Amino acid sequence: MHKSSRPKIFIVDAIKPEMDVFAKILRDDYALLMAMSGSHAFELAVKEHPDLILLDADIPGIDCRDLVRKLKLTEVTRNIPVVMISGETTPDEEMGCFESGVVDFIYRPLSPPMIMRRVASALVQKEQADRLAELSDKLGRYLSPQVYESIFEGTQDTLIGAKRKKLTIFFSDIVGFTSTTERMEPEDMTALLNNYLDRMSSIALKHGGTIDKYIGDAVLIFFGDPVSQGQKEDAVACLNMAIDMRDALKEMQQEWFELGISTPFKVRMGINTGFCTVGNFGSKQLMDYTIIGGQVNVAARLEQNAPPDQILISHETWALVKDDFRCLGRAPISVKGIQHSIRTYQVVGKADVIEQELAGSLGEMAWPAQTISIDSKVSDALMRLRDSGEWACLVVLDGLSPVGMVTKGRMDEIVRGETDKALFLDRPVSAVMDMELLVLSAESHLDEVAKSALAREGSYTFDPIAVTRNGEFIGLVSVRCLMQGILNSGS
Repeated sequence: MHKSSRPKIFIVDAIKPEMDVFAKILRDDYALLMAMSGSHAFELAVKEHPDLILLDADIPGIDCRDLVRKLKLTEVTRNIPVVMISGETTPDEEMGCFESGVVDFIYRPLSPPMIMRRVASALVQKEQADRLAELSDKLGRYLSPQVYESIFEGTQDTLIGAKRKKLTIFFSDIVGFTSTTERMEPEDMTALLNNYLDRMSSIALKHGGTIDKYIGDAVLIFFGDPVSQGQKEDAVACLNMAIDMRDALKEMQQEWFELGISTPFKVRMGINTGFCTVGNFGSKQLMDYTIIGGQVNVAARLEQNAPPDQILISHETWALVKDDFRCLGRAPISVKGIQHSIRTYQVVGKADVIEQELAGSLGEMAWPAQTISIDSKVSDALMRLRDSGEWACLVVLDGLSPVGMVTKGRMDEIVRGETDKALFLDRPVSAVMDMELLVLSAESHLDEVAKSALAREGSYTFDPIAVTRNGEFIGLVSVRCLMQGILNSGS
């Protein structure tokens, strides 16, 4: 056997004649490291990382059981077996040593056959343990760490079966993955995708998410099983994860661009909270620990409807996290198999970041806009909308005060539904205006403006804000520009 491949044994024994006996018996087959004092035994074990430690139970200056416990609590030495060298012991003393982590005893007076047998046995056990640890590490790569740990700790069974549980479900998907990667070499595409999935997975594990599966470029993660911190806490953890992913994606997009990828990945994210069936599905030979149910489909549909690089959540999730995050109400969506529509919200950011006061006032952001008197007719509004510029809207004024809004898109919808066009065109504009107009003073601080804008829901979410000074209309502010300012201030 080549010397460098021989198992290394660390002998800590204060008795010189015993050291000589160990050296004579073991030196031909093993590499030996010896110490007659226990003062630096731990440091040497960490540095040299031996395959086996023979430890004198009576060595002066240290408590051997405390030393063994310390070795077992340290990552690099926890799997090193310790065999205690001892004289006569009581059953209680032996039990105390075994509980501290000792695997066996070599009793005095020393016997060469006993030493050889005990050493060989301990090394075989270590080899088997190392092999099992390596195999378990490889298998663990195919399971979410939470599922893996629960199986090995005995809290999770490997039988076919499932349970109903309220979970928070996360879906993400790369926008236009096929079109983005079709001109790339397979090796480059694989490296890019694996880099992305590795970064996202690390963030998921940091926040305690259970990674269900990768479906090509899509990722399914859930919170609340096999370990749950509570329904609210699980939902908050999921949103914190999603925001961290969104931030990490911005960094990665810049990295990819600098590597020559002109159209870096953009990702949509959807989050929903609801009851799912979670457990082992499959056969006795092959099973998968996963979740199924309508609420999973809702999360997938939310992801499909999310704007690129944004997070869309359901009302059920919003109700749990609304105190911790600021969200914009968006238009409801329909999901196959669910009769009612799903209310949705776009996540802007964490509340504690957004609530930091933004510099400036609303009046500094106002742009001029076309107006129309409340006494005007619908026909007048239609004519004016043709010249309304980028806003495609008219602010309806009662005197000098804004009271509503007429938008080209909604006006077109109303016109299409009218059978008597002449009568419709002769109506006052007040009959067709949207009265959900958000009106704020020019002196309003932007942090308060943001809170008011975030409180709006549905189809009015992105309507511009009407700005007044001393009650008189002075212009409009784009909510999208306002939200971008908020996001930039928090980054």
